Amino acid sequence: MAIPAANGRRLPGKSRAGAALMQAGFPSSTALRAFEAAGRLLSFKKAAQELKVTESAVSFQIRQLEGDLGLDLFERGHRQIKLTPAARAYLAVVQQAHRDIADATLSLALQEKHLVRISLVPALAEHWLVPQLGALRDALPDIAIAVMTSSDLADLDRDEIDIAVRYGAGSWPRARIEPLLEEVVVPVAHPEIARRLGARSITAATDIPLIVNLQHPDEWLPWLNAKRQRGGLVLGREMLRLETSGLVLQAAMERLGIAVGRRPFIDRFLAQGDLVTLSRQEHRSGKGYFILTPMGRRGLRPEIAAVAGFLRERASAAGTAVAR
Repeated sequence: MAIPAANGRRLPGKSRAGAALMQAGFPSSTALRAFEAAGRLLSFKKAAQELKVTESAVSFQIRQLEGDLGLDLFERGHRQIKLTPAARAYLAVVQQAHRDIADATLSLALQEKHLVRISLVPALAEHWLVPQLGALRDALPDIAIAVMTSSDLADLDRDEIDIAVRYGAGSWPRARIEPLLEEVVVPVAHPEIARRLGARSITAATDIPLIVNLQHPDEWLPWLNAKRQRGGLVLGREMLRLETSGLVLQAAMERLGIAVGRRPFIDRFLAQGDLVTLSRQEHRSGKGYFILTPMGRRGLRPEIAAVAGFLRERASAAGTAVAR
């Protein structure tokens, strides 16, 4: 393994240690883990918290690695550290090696099965993907699926994710991006609430509360004559404010008011009769869900392509696929 030395300051009296390292062939795995965590987080303290050791233990392991390599890896300042140019190059090599070891270990553990790790926003996982896992298993029986939920910006390499599905307008760094689902919104309610509404417009039915998704505070604007103020919409009626799409759907099914339903989340509940639409007018929000896969060779694995293809087929079958 070549170690860039031209940009790193060599420690005096360390040439023998460096020669010994070359003879040994590999530095301590504990020291490499400490270096990778500290280099990624740029903090010995955060690295210690992640590794569940003391900060002094991380510092000791890095000092030991620096001694073995014969050069500084960090520029130590007041309350902050910076990687040296040589250390940045070395960090990329170490991280790739860790990913290769993790992939090889998983490959051995799974034997003939190929694992694809999918990360989705929680509501999409619960209301769209999980009901389709049986069909996915039948279609791709030799692929093992691991489903994780997160709304964070996906770092596919750092988090060792094969496929991430994220909500937005279609722009994310360091990933291949393909459209999956277009978001369409329409007012929905439980059938009993719909009967209470009758022939009245939603605007006129002030006796029925509106359910507001705090992640989409302006979602009622297309259907109501509402004023927008700093604290949110002023609708002149009772409102139930909830933080996530999952809570909004549950509240609507519990007959707590009228909600703005977001396809594809509502499709299953409409089909089951748990919810009904209250308007023939659907609106495209301008956003949607996109498939993100890693750059480089890992993102070209046939298993990843097969699972991504299955997801696109199911989106197309549901009628909410984004035009490609």
